Amino acid sequence: MGEGRGEGIPNTELNGHKSQRLANTTNITFHGIESEALLILLDQEGVCASSGSACLADSDEPSHVVKAMKPDSAASRQMIRFSLGLENTPAEVKAALNAIERAANMLYG
Repeated sequence: MGEGRGEGIPNTELNGHKSQRLANTTNITFHGIESEALLILLDQEGVCASSGSACLADSDEPSHVVKAMKPDSAASRQMIRFSLGLENTPAEVKAALNAIERAANMLYG
C-alpha cells in the first residue's frame, strides 16, 4: 500500500497474486498490527472490512486460504480483507483509504 500514493502505509504487504485475483477484493498484511485492533478502528470510521478470508469469516481461526498465503501464524493474524461492491463510489474508496491510513498510523504509534 505504500506504493503509488506518495504517503502510503509502512509495513504493509499485498497478499496473493498482483493481477490474477478478484478485481474487487484485496487482502493486506499490516505487519505488527493485530487485525482485530485495526478492524475496531476502521469500524469507528465507518469502514467495513474483515480479517482472514471469506471462507471462514465467522471463525477466529485462520482459514486454509489464509494459511496458504501466510503460513506464519503471526502474519495470519495481521491480515485484513477489503471488498468493494458495484455501488461503491471513487469518493468512498478514497475516504476508506484515508481512514485505513489514519487507523494504521495510530496503531503503529
